[in-house]
Amino acid sequence: MLLVLFLLLSIPIGCFCVWFAWKAHQVGRKQLVRGMLWAAFISFASAFLFGGWGYLVVSA
Repeated sequence: MLLVLFLLLSIPIGCFCVWFAWKAHQVGRKQLVRGMLWAAFISFASAFLFGGWGYLVVSA
């Protein structure tokens, strides 16, 4: 249950970070763009890793 909650929250947070990075790019804030893209990468990567781990645990 906790894994599902983590995945449901992690993906929208990553999407928000990408959207915010795009808005920062339009304004010209390069440091903020890099930070938000890094946060989005970590969010999506952790969701992918934990989702894959959960799939392997359940299917085994």
